Amino acid sequence: MKIRFIFHSSFLIECDRCYLLFDYYLGDLPSLDPEKPLYVMASHQHYDHFSPGIFQLVRKYPKCVFLLSDDISMDLVGAATEELGEMPQVLMLHEGDTVYLRPTEGSVEILEPGRPEPLVAIGAGETGSESGEDRVIVRTFSSTDLGVSFLVQADGKRIFHAGDLNDWCWPNEWQSRNEEVHANYIRILDDILDYLKGEELDVVFHPMDPVLGVSGFQGPVEFLKRIPTRRFYPMHMWERYSIGQKFLEAFPEYKDVFCPISGPGDVTGE
Repeated sequence: MKIRFIFHSSFLIECDRCYLLFDYYLGDLPSLDPEKPLYVMASHQHYDHFSPGIFQLVRKYPKCVFLLSDDISMDLVGAATEELGEMPQVLMLHEGDTVYLRPTEGSVEILEPGRPEPLVAIGAGETGSESGEDRVIVRTFSSTDLGVSFLVQADGKRIFHAGDLNDWCWPNEWQSRNEEVHANYIRILDDILDYLKGEELDVVFHPMDPVLGVSGFQGPVEFLKRIPTRRFYPMHMWERYSIGQKFLEAFPEYKDVFCPISGPGDVTGE
């Protein structure tokens, strides 16, 4: 599994059997294998997490599936896809939805959100795939801002993209409002922890916003304290990538988990 930082909160995950693209709106993508499914996820409507231009990807990569937060306007989606001539595979997701994706010879089979089937363990066998390794499972969680966050199971890994889920405690905000945001953030982390049932997350992408000032590390630290994580990647840094080193200076205990970002195009293996 290869992890590539694209820009801001966008990452491309190159799995053995598919690609995962999160919150892409700007930046350079490498050439991809058009025979592999490309699962494009947008956590919410903010301009720095979603662009209508993402639908143009289907011209080069016919096995695109778009998984969008349902706060994104369907009118906008319709207008952006009209010129394609054919509506691509688009799913609008709400918090708590689970989607099962499985590639077929010509496209991708989608099992609709809300299907009354329990989450299967990674690698569980099923018809058409003895190991179940081709299947990708997407589970959405809430956010402390708009939209959703994503937990994706692929290639035997658990990958979490927070979107704008963070402990957004602003220095000049009313204390009561910050306390409310903090409590909501902890509640969502508890939901994720309950869902994992003792398992760890292999990869986490989480905001580390320098605009928050002294509160910028609060969300990442709470996340790492509460949820077992193997690799933690900061995002939403507004190109101020030195914040990663400052985090490690302040919290050296996370040096084996935290993965600093130096700029667009950074590639690491997992």
